[in-house]
Amino acid sequence: MEWLQQNGLSVVLTLLFLGLALKNPILARIYGVQSITVHELAALLRGKPAPLLVDVRTPMEFATGHIGGARNEPLSDLRGRVAAIRGMAGERDVVVVCRSGARSLGGSVVLKRGGCPKVYNVVGGMLQWTAQGYGSNR
Repeated sequence: MEWLQQNGLSVVLTLLFLGLALKNPILARIYGVQSITVHELAALLRGKPAPLLVDVRTPMEFATGHIGGARNEPLSDLRGRVAAIRGMAGERDVVVVCRSGARSLGGSVVLKRGGCPKVYNVVGGMLQWTAQGYGSNR
């Protein structure tokens, strides 16, 4: 008990940090967001109908390079755009991408909670997309 009294603040801060770090992965699992690789994304984009691809990076990041056909919907604006995105998707799947896969996971949760029936998060994001040689549009 004495140890807890001496280290209580450290314990609370550690638990808070872990909660924040694990929030999106836990919510993604609860809401049924599926993760896909960039290779799976490439296959989906060749299919008919192609999914709605939502890039949640900032407009500046998007301008430096993006996947062809992607819509730039910055994460900071996403909550207010859910209904419009759901309407654009129609019956199509929604795939969310960002730089590394972290912001897109949060964006995927927002879209899933907002009523998009099938939402995928791209693991590794644009970093993995370009590392695997898929290239990007400018």
